[in-house]
Amino acid sequence: MIVLLLISALLLSVPATVSACEGECIVGITNAFLGNYTPVVEAVMNDLNQQICANSSIPPNNYLSPIYDAYKMQAYHGMENAIFPSYFHGKCQQDGVNPPGCPNPDCPVVCGTPGSMVHFYSQLRYIAFNQTRHLLETLVAPGSNTYQQVEHALMKADQGHSRRMSRVYGRALAKAAAESASRSSVASSRATPMHGYKAYTTAPVLSQAPPPLPSSAAFDSDPDSANNILVPIPLRKRTDLTAVLRQILGEIDEQLLEACGGDAQDEATNGLPDCSWENEMKEYILTFP
Repeated sequence: MIVLLLISALLLSVPATVSACEGECIVGITNAFLGNYTPVVEAVMNDLNQQICANSSIPPNNYLSPIYDAYKMQAYHGMENAIFPSYFHGKCQQDGVNPPGCPNPDCPVVCGTPGSMVHFYSQLRYIAFNQTRHLLETLVAPGSNTYQQVEHALMKADQGHSRRMSRVYGRALAKAAAESASRSSVASSRATPMHGYKAYTTAPVLSQAPPPLPSSAAFDSDPDSANNILVPIPLRKRTDLTAVLRQILGEIDEQLLEACGGDAQDEATNGLPDCSWENEMKEYILTFP
């Protein structure tokens, strides 16, 4: 009895042969996909940020950083679950026997081995893409915490920009009024008759009052004005930032698809050519037992 217990203890202490992607294999493959997608997601974020700045009056800045920061925080958990527990899991054996190629290097059965991931890599690439797209769509959805942070930052930047522009145009208007009054004064002095000159007609005196201050509405320039008075450049109409933001962020899935080369249909064996990394990933996957 004691001998049997010792044998059992020894058997339990011997590491079992790993026949599935576990531990370091799961972590390594998940991180490999995340590392591959990092420059892709960064490029999409930068492009969307530039579109927002170009379609509004706000100064350039990295307004989408809350979304990208949240993506980096949440990406690993979602990617791991999408690949392994959700799709690649379980044993490859059929009726207690491993099919040819299983567990490695090219297993035609969906299971939790590196060989299965190699065989079904065309599906694996779509799993990684769809998970990345799903997470980004969640983070940019109106009402999400990350979206609200971005919207708040845009509104704050727009208000600050509007105050600065108001001060600039205020000084420009004051300068224009002073220059206009000065020109009117010079013109009046040139029209004053010399001593002893008797005028035959009397012309009405032009009003010397300074021009009225402009209202909050913007003014158009008037190049045909006879007095050539400086007219302030129109204040840029404030863009509806909320509408602009929602429209641009709503295109994030299309932007990601374009960055990956298009064709995100699962049955397309050559889809997503720029987000495939097939040869490199297959070689890396097979480094795990």
